Parts: sequence; C-alpha cells; structure tokens
Amino acid sequence: MTRVSRSDSPPVSPRYIYRRLLRHVWPYRWVFLLGIVGMFVGGAAEASFAALLKPIMDEGFVNRDQDIIRLTPFALVAVFVVRGLAGFVDGYCVQWVGRKVIFDLRREMFARMIRLPMFHFDNHPTSELVSKLIFDVEQVAQASTTAVRIFFKDSFTAIILFGWLIWLSWELTLIFLAVAPVIAFLVNKLSKRFRYTSTRIQDSMGDITHVAKEAFQGHQVVKVFDGYAREEKLFDRVNRGNRRFAMRKAVVSAASVPVIMLVAGVAVAVIIFFALGGGGGQIVSPGTFVSYLGAVMLLQAPIKRLAKVNEIIQTGVAAAESIFNVIDLDIEASGGQYAPDKIRGEIRFDDVHFDYVPGGAPVLDGFDLHVAPGRTIALVGASGSGKSTVVSLLLAFYRAASGRISIDGRPIEDYDRKALRRNVALVTQNTFLFDGTIEENIAYGDETMDAERVAAAARTARVTAFADQLENGLRTRVGEQGGRLSGGQKQRVVIARALYRQAPILILDEATSALDNTSEQMVRDAINALSGERTIIVIAHRLSTVVGADCIHVVDAGRIVESGTHDELMRRGGAYSRLYRQQE
Repeated sequence: MTRVSRSDSPPVSPRYIYRRLLRHVWPYRWVFLLGIVGMFVGGAAEASFAALLKPIMDEGFVNRDQDIIRLTPFALVAVFVVRGLAGFVDGYCVQWVGRKVIFDLRREMFARMIRLPMFHFDNHPTSELVSKLIFDVEQVAQASTTAVRIFFKDSFTAIILFGWLIWLSWELTLIFLAVAPVIAFLVNKLSKRFRYTSTRIQDSMGDITHVAKEAFQGHQVVKVFDGYAREEKLFDRVNRGNRRFAMRKAVVSAASVPVIMLVAGVAVAVIIFFALGGGGGQIVSPGTFVSYLGAVMLLQAPIKRLAKVNEIIQTGVAAAESIFNVIDLDIEASGGQYAPDKIRGEIRFDDVHFDYVPGGAPVLDGFDLHVAPGRTIALVGASGSGKSTVVSLLLAFYRAASGRISIDGRPIEDYDRKALRRNVALVTQNTFLFDGTIEENIAYGDETMDAERVAAAARTARVTAFADQLENGLRTRVGEQGGRLSGGQKQRVVIARALYRQAPILILDEATSALDNTSEQMVRDAINALSGERTIIVIAHRLSTVVGADCIHVVDAGRIVESGTHDELMRRGGAYSRLYRQQE
C-alpha cells in the first residue's frame, strides 16, 4: 500500500520534536501557568497530609493533646478542600490549553494539506492525511498538556514528599534513593519501545482509514461485483495489524508500572525493616514512622503516574513527528508576480514535453497549439493521448519538462497562480460537488454569492429544470459528493459553477457526457452563444459535441496530428474522419 512519505531530512531527536510541540502551548502560557499554580497547590496539599500524620500519632494518640484532637478534623477538611479546588483549576486549565493546541494544529495541518502540490495527491492516499488530522493530533494533545500536567504536579508532590522523608529520617531515605538508577534505566528502555509501537499504530490507523474509505466510496462497485469478501478480507488484514501493534504496546504499558513499583516496593520493605529496629534498634518514634510510611505510600501514586507519563510522551512524540512531517511538506508554489485582473485568453503551447513519471513514456511529446482569444477549439483523440494533460499544464497543476506554455504572450511561470486560475473556469468529467446547497456549489469560491448570477448560470446550464421541482429549489442540499442528485443533475450543477465564474477561459473536459441529448444540445447552444466572448477549450470523446468548434485538433501520442474545422477534416478523410465514422 502506498504510504505518505516521511521527510527526507535526517531524523531529529525526540527531545527536539517535543520542544517543538511545546511551542504550540506557549501562546497560552498564562492559562497554563495558572494551571501549574493549581498543580503546585494541589501537590503541596496532598503532601501535607503525610505531615499531619506525625502530630496526629505522637500528640494525639500517644500524648492525648486536646488541642491536636480538636484541630485535626478541621485541618484534614482544609487539606481536602484546598486539594479539590486546586485540582479543578489545574484540570480545567490544562484541558482548555489542550483543546486549543488541537484546534491550532488541525487548522495548520488542514491549511497545509489543501495546498499540497498535485503530484502529492497523485502518489499518496488522502486517507493517510485524514488519519493524521483526526487520530495523530489527539495523541499530540495528550503529550503537550496532560503529560506536562502529570510531570509538574506529580514531580512537585514527589519532591515535597521526598523532602519530608529526608526531614524525618535521612538514613531511611538513602535506601529509597538507591533504587533511582534502576528506575531510570527501566524508563529509558521502555521509552524506545513506546515510541516504536506508537509509530506503527499510527501508520496502521492510516491503513484502516484508506481501506474503509475505498470500500465506502466504491460501495456500488462492491455491490455489483460482489466484492464483500475481498473488502472484508482486506480490512481484516489491516485491522489485525493495528491490533497486533496495539497489543505490543499494551504489553509494554502493562508491564512498565508493575516492574517499577516492584523495585520501589523492595526499597519500601527494607525501609520498614530498619524502621522497626531490624538493623539493631529503633531509630524513629511511632509518629515519625507512621508519617514516614504514609509519605512513602502517598509517593507511590505520583511515581506510578510519572512512570505512565513516559508512555504518553513517547506516543505524543511519535504522533508529533508524523504531524510535523506533514506541516513541513512544501506547498504548491505561488508562481510568478504577474497578477492581472483579467486576461484576453490567447493560449500557446510550443514544443511542450511532459511525463508524469520521470524517465517514463512521455504523455506530451512536442505538443504545439495556438488558440486565439475568443475562439472555440476542440481536442479529440483516443484515451491516454494527452488531452486532459494539456488542461493540467495550462492550470499549472504540473510543470512541463521542456517547451513553453504562454497566455497572452507571457509564460505561465510569470503568472501568480491564484490570478491565473481565477481567469479559468473548468468542468471535468469528475462531477465533484461539496456537501452544501445547489446554489453554494454554483457560487463555490465566491464568499459574497451574487444571487442573480447564480440564477442566470443555473438557467443556462439547465439546473432550474430540475431544481424548480425540489421543495427548496436552489437551496436544496446535495449531500456528500452530490449523492442526492443524479449523474446528469450533478453535471449540470458543475457546468453552472463554471459559467457563474464568468472567466475569460472556459475548459470543458467531457463536460456533457452524462447529459441526455436534449439537455446536451441546450447546454451546448448556451455555451456556443459565449463564443467570441470567451476562449473555450472542449475535450470530448463524443465527436458530435465538437462539430461546431472553430477548430478541431486531433491528438495522438502526445502531439497534434490533424487540425481543421469539422467539414475540412471530413473532406481530408484522415484520423478525425475515421473516428467520426466509427462513432456513427
């Protein structure tokens, strides 16, 4: 399966990736700082519970100090109230920042994705990008906010508790610190495994999205050709791969905390042994021992969470690397500086060569074409002869390997691409509609939407012929990819979209192939009425649609082999004549 390529640059360190990720948190640093204050207060309140155990035991239970007995309940309630309020503040602030990071990353990724060059979409499945946009970003948010919250709060709590342990008995605390290098070694080993399995899981999610998207979009083919078993088998394969990597991660995740807690538990057992006098005499008072043991018990929860936070961070680093690889992709170049408001529409191709795969068979091989402003020309020929490629090069979707393409005498490399495409209206045989209303699709790209122009374009393209029968008329929603309309109705809407633009150059690539003869003739008459006002390029396999063109060019093997009007070409008895008679 084709995958989205990762960056060709040398691999960067996880530390650099994580620092870059945290830069997306920086714009919201004041909210996050408020959360950190809540973390510190909450951590201090949690640690203070262990400190209260010493006077409760020594002064309350042993010495029966009445002041301690009276104040203890209020002190404990105060600790829980402070910890609860601090927990709310830090929890809400961190979640707020996390969702802002997700919002910003998704917006930045989407803006980058829709501006990627055409060849990127040719070579990579769009489902991979969708998976990154949905799944990977959620993993990143956990690493950039939740993990930081755990790190700050639990580290601060652990520091206070360790400080209290040292204050109570530095001798016993040395035993606890002896296991720190072992824990650090285990965390380092687990980090690498987490990052590897997280990367594989993200890749497998892209595979699942790709397979599911193809099956859903091609559901008619699946039904007609009984492809259920094939699609289920393919989905089962990628789904099983995702489960396999997820279980590998689950094994590491499930084992990490118990192993670390086992090491810490051994240290706790040794501490209790010495505290009880196993080393040759009692070294602490009963209150000190209870407070010390309470602090050790309270310390286990932060240590456990800090051990798990590594999993979150490594998962986030793997996701962040995937996201930044997309964000760092080169977007489509903006072109030159020439940005006219309107062009005349003279088009010229001079000895143009092009191939989609470098070193492969040329699609255009010395292609020459001249179209005068306001003229209607047709490109005809067998499939694969290069007709649609001419349109792609004219719109600067690709760049010619050699030769010169010019509009109004200027190379298209000089044109700002937005300005160039603003002067071109395109209708392809791929009748793609967006999930909106009919009028929104007709006026697509125009935020102001001129209602009169929409109505005029709809009439010309024969959209009103069916839209008037709908309850909401032109404000009827068309559904995903126009699924609520027939093929012919969708094609009329697409033609209306091109007419609405009123561009000097109109390109019709098999634009009427889904229309019935009557509708096709009406649309063709309307388009012919524009002849002289716009430069029109018609690409068609059905030659009856190009009979009235000012000039018909027959394309074969990437070059024009015959040109003339319909009558001239028929009299010559050449390639066009043979194609025309075959169709008749």
